[in-house]
Amino acid sequence: MKNPGLVLVSTPIGNLDDISLRATKELKTADAICCEDTRRTGKLLAHLQCEPRPPLIVVNEHTEKEQCASIISKINNGKRIVMVTDAGMPAISDPGEFIVRQVADAGLPIEVIPGPSAGITALVGSGISSRRYLFEGFLPRKGAGRSNRLLEISNSPHTIIIYESPRRVHKTLKDLVQYLGDSRRVVIARELTKLHEEYIRGTLGELVQALSVKDLRGEIVIILEGASNQQEKTSEEILSALNEGKKKGMTTRDAVREVATITGVSKRKVYELYLSSVRN
Repeated sequence: MKNPGLVLVSTPIGNLDDISLRATKELKTADAICCEDTRRTGKLLAHLQCEPRPPLIVVNEHTEKEQCASIISKINNGKRIVMVTDAGMPAISDPGEFIVRQVADAGLPIEVIPGPSAGITALVGSGISSRRYLFEGFLPRKGAGRSNRLLEISNSPHTIIIYESPRRVHKTLKDLVQYLGDSRRVVIARELTKLHEEYIRGTLGELVQALSVKDLRGEIVIILEGASNQQEKTSEEILSALNEGKKKGMTTRDAVREVATITGVSKRKVYELYLSSVRN
């Protein structure tokens, strides 16, 4: 007899043969499967020859909260509910986090079937340090949220994992240059585990130039080298240097330029820190 509960199953990020035996068993025996897109999950179930196919429940960014009560009710009634996303691990830049939290708060069992992850796959294939890393997922698209996140990234000594769409990757790289300078090492990984898998390596400046004449397709992961000790300047140090320049009678523009030159921090980052200090 199957134990009731919520089972999070990681699914292939490209190559369907990457599905594990344990994940296959859970998909075949589930009482119901929560998925983002019934067509994508249906293709995977057909590949695994899941017959009869368990009922599919659409759980995406628009329906996750409204489906939550029904899923908890099913588990309370003894059902074993599997959750998948289109690719990779549920709740990692994909739906699932809200339902997992509610199921946990209800005191119901949760199991995780590990498997493919685009971020980790890209990281270990990048050649950039994997000892300490931060997963950023998708950056805010605009406004103060994006600026603040870029400021945090610029100062971090850890390798950074960023998800991006092919339509926005060039803009994101240019924004990273503004905040981090053009010498930071970066790797773009795309179409991972698929026929046209590719790793594009270089500095931020080199990749901005290379991609200005090249369109990328497929899901993209950006692996960004962390700040070195020389690059890692605290906000306090930068603002202190700015204030010194202002005391000498420099305009804000000239002070920003001088601090950027001395510290190696981009002018955009120095100016953003200045504006933040003025607002506060």
